[in-house]
Amino acid sequence: MASGKRTRKASTERLFDVTDDPVVAWADSVAADETRHAEKTYEDFLRLRKHYATLLRRFEQVTRLSDSIQEDLKLLTDSLYEAARKDPLTGLSNRREMLESLATQIRRAERHNEVFSVVLADIDHFKAVNDQHGHEAGDIVLIHVAHQLEQSVREEDICARWGGEEFLICLPHVALAGATSVAEKLRQRIDTRELSVSGSGIHVTASLGVATYQPGDEIDTLVRIADGAMFEAKRRGRNQVYVMDGR
Repeated sequence: MASGKRTRKASTERLFDVTDDPVVAWADSVAADETRHAEKTYEDFLRLRKHYATLLRRFEQVTRLSDSIQEDLKLLTDSLYEAARKDPLTGLSNRREMLESLATQIRRAERHNEVFSVVLADIDHFKAVNDQHGHEAGDIVLIHVAHQLEQSVREEDICARWGGEEFLICLPHVALAGATSVAEKLRQRIDTRELSVSGSGIHVTASLGVATYQPGDEIDTLVRIADGAMFEAKRRGRNQVYVMDGR
């Protein structure tokens, strides 16, 4: 008799609180109906109800675990994507992402007759910084220059660490005169902000070369012209902007 009371009490309790599951809602309503307690299959029904509730719990646990795994995979994918296209030291685009951006700009220029320019900046006497102050100081200088460049350009411009102490900036919709003006602004910003590293002041300057896309140019052509202009700026004394005349 006591056992029957325990069974009836258990039968009216909700085994699993899932209000939006129609099977659970139906089973709870049947279990709460005392007129069904005397039916021969009632005990079997309670066992099935309990088993279903257990399976539903496990299913929700698996679903939560799957959601967590999917979120972790997305974070990992995003991290890998970022690592593949960003320079780990400066946070700027790396060469790969810049090459993709330049290819996109060339396609747009060819299709819509648009103009764009590039600026190649190289830190002056960077080897001397590493030799005199150490490679950690050299890294600080690279981060400093990257920050100055990124803070000086528009949102649609692309800044990349091109390699070593070289940085390449892509300026969409900017012709040669405008790009030269931007390069001079970058040069002045770098020149006027002295760094303090381990108590030592480091005056950083950069030489910059400018090139503007011409119909038929390939990426290598455009970068080569900017590179030649930058080396001419070095040859003429560094800490200046140079535009290569002619092709």
